[in-house]
Amino acid sequence: MEIKQTIAKNLNRVKNELGLKNQDLAELMGVTRQTIAKYLKGEQIPDSAKLFLLSRHLNIPMKDLIVSSDDQREPISSFMFRADNPKENFRLIDQNQVNRIMDDYYELLASFGEASVAYLPPTYKVKLVDHELTEEHKTIIRQAAEQTRKMFGLDHVIPSDIYAVLERHGIHVIALKTIDKKIDGLSAYSEEKGAFIFLNDHDEIPEERKRFSVIHELGHLIFHREEYRSDLSSLTYSSARREINEKVATLFASYFLIPREQLREYAYYFKRYVTLETIMELKRQFFVSAEAFMRALLDEQYISGRTYGHLRKTLREQGYKEQEPAPIEYIPKNRKLTYFVKQAYFEGSITINKVCEILGCDLRTAREMVKGWYKEHGCSENTGAL
Repeated sequence: MEIKQTIAKNLNRVKNELGLKNQDLAELMGVTRQTIAKYLKGEQIPDSAKLFLLSRHLNIPMKDLIVSSDDQREPISSFMFRADNPKENFRLIDQNQVNRIMDDYYELLASFGEASVAYLPPTYKVKLVDHELTEEHKTIIRQAAEQTRKMFGLDHVIPSDIYAVLERHGIHVIALKTIDKKIDGLSAYSEEKGAFIFLNDHDEIPEERKRFSVIHELGHLIFHREEYRSDLSSLTYSSARREINEKVATLFASYFLIPREQLREYAYYFKRYVTLETIMELKRQFFVSAEAFMRALLDEQYISGRTYGHLRKTLREQGYKEQEPAPIEYIPKNRKLTYFVKQAYFEGSITINKVCEILGCDLRTAREMVKGWYKEHGCSENTGAL
């Protein structure tokens, strides 16, 4: 690719990833908007001084601006997707952005002495025959969920903020609002840097679904780690295999989020006819969706298939096909990541533009966030932080 087109492509990528406008780039590079437009179209090549200026302001390597993305950093981790057709859906995610965020997060942790141990959850295996889950398989999955809960200190606890629980136990959870709605989440790991779960924090996705997605990805990390690959071509596998892997991860998430021992304590609710009011009341206590809770009741034979079908149909008739009935409140995420980003920003080791890149937000959002940080500390903002 000609150098002008390469730089144009990289500038457009940086602009989109950081939520910048042409005017923002113009100010950072010291040129007019008309000149920026030519840069972005590949009609004119910026001189090295202008590129260096942009590189310094955005705190990114010069090579990220002048080298084709195909020749840049190889993925540090392997990916497993919750969504169907992983190879196709991978196009909905900026792989370079994901890798940069993982690298940046790890470097932040290392700089604050928090990356001395790369934690990976213990693995379990189920030997599948004919791609069906037997009662023996379900027992293994249930035991894995119970052991994981015990390891996390959740023996008799149903936590609302499951993201904080995972982070306290060494699993890095990163929420992004820039992922396509078709993707709920993805997971990655590296022997050196540990386990990562990226969660789609899109405003239109119910919080219950986000909680389920993050534990679903944990299930993949536990049961399917040998299938994680950095080569995208390896993400094409048979539909039957994909389906059974999804069933394993889904069942793990159900056992983890709706522990059957706690569910048994509410058995008296299900002695007679189960109403939607009962479902709404209890699903909020377990912080799960109505669908996930009803499925658990069906699996444990608290309700019949007929009752399950009737309840599900009634919910859909009431307009809850996409929306979640009696939804729980939004749970703030990225607490740990934001904490270290804030510390690094105050120390001057990263710029506000780097804040945008790591937290996956635009420049305006980052500036408002920084103002809030200064307000928290009772001091005026250093407007020269750029």
